[in-house]
Amino acid sequence: MTLTLPAPAKINLYLSVTRIRDDGMHDLDTAFAFSQACDTLHFQAAETISVTCSRPHLGGEANLVHRVLSALRDRHNIRQGLSVHIEKSIPEQAGLGGGSSDAATALLAANKLWQTGLTREELIAFATPFGADIPCFLYGQASIASGVGDRLHPYPDPLPDTTMLLAWPGSGLSTARVFEHFDRTHPALTTHQGVDTMRAGIHQMGHNDLEEAACSMNKSMACLLEELRNCSDIAWMSGSGSACIALFQQAEQACETAQVLQARQLAGWTHTGSICSTHPVQL
Repeated sequence: MTLTLPAPAKINLYLSVTRIRDDGMHDLDTAFAFSQACDTLHFQAAETISVTCSRPHLGGEANLVHRVLSALRDRHNIRQGLSVHIEKSIPEQAGLGGGSSDAATALLAANKLWQTGLTREELIAFATPFGADIPCFLYGQASIASGVGDRLHPYPDPLPDTTMLLAWPGSGLSTARVFEHFDRTHPALTTHQGVDTMRAGIHQMGHNDLEEAACSMNKSMACLLEELRNCSDIAWMSGSGSACIALFQQAEQACETAQVLQARQLAGWTHTGSICSTHPVQL
C-alpha cells in the first residue's frame, strides 16, 4: 500500500493581532488561502511510525508529522504504523505553514488509511494543540480565522484573479521571536492591569500587524519586500515571515520579477501561480 499526497503552502491575506491571552498566546483576526506551491508526502504501510525528509535535519521523531501521527495512533489504539517520506519544497520559517501543512496532510492520509472515520471538525479539535496553523489546512477552503487560528469560517469574498509571486529571502524568522518583538513595541496590548487588551482587526488585504517587527529583525526580508512593492501595486508579508507575497495582473511580469529577485540575490526561493480557494486534499 502506497499513497502520495500534496501539502500546500498557505498565505495570510491579512493578519491582525487582537489580544494577548493569559496563557501568553495571541488571538488573531486573519484570513487564509492556499498556494500551488506544495511539499509532497509519500506514505507506505508499516508496523511503526517513521518519518524521513529530503532535508534530513527535519526527519525523525521531532518532526510534527511524527508527533501528530503518534498521538492519533495512541488515542485510537491503532495497531498499524506508517512510513512517511516528505519531499520539501516550501522553505522553513517562511510564514507559509510548511510543517503544519505536512502534519495536516498526514492526518488526512492516516484518517483514510487507518479508517478512523474522524470528521473534519474532530480532526481540527485533535490537531489544534499541536500547532495553530494546522486547522486552516484541515478546514480545506479559504477561511477567516479568529482565536489562535482555530475558529474558522469560509472566506466570504472572491479571491484575486491575478498571478501571485511568493518570494523568500533565503533566511527565516522564528514565529515566537517575531511575536515577542511585536509585544515589546505594543505595550498596551501586553499590559494586563488596567488596560483593555482588545483591539479591532484590520481586514484589508495586504495588512499584516507583524510586518514591522519582522522587517526590523530580518533586513534581507525588508529589502525583498521593498523591491516587491516597487514592482507590484500590492505586496505584503505572510504570517510571521519571512516569505512575501506580490500580486500581478500578468503572469509574465510575475515570472520576470522572480528572475530578477533571484539574479540580484534578493530571494533564495520563488514561486509563481494562482491563489487557491481549496486544499488539494479533501476529506
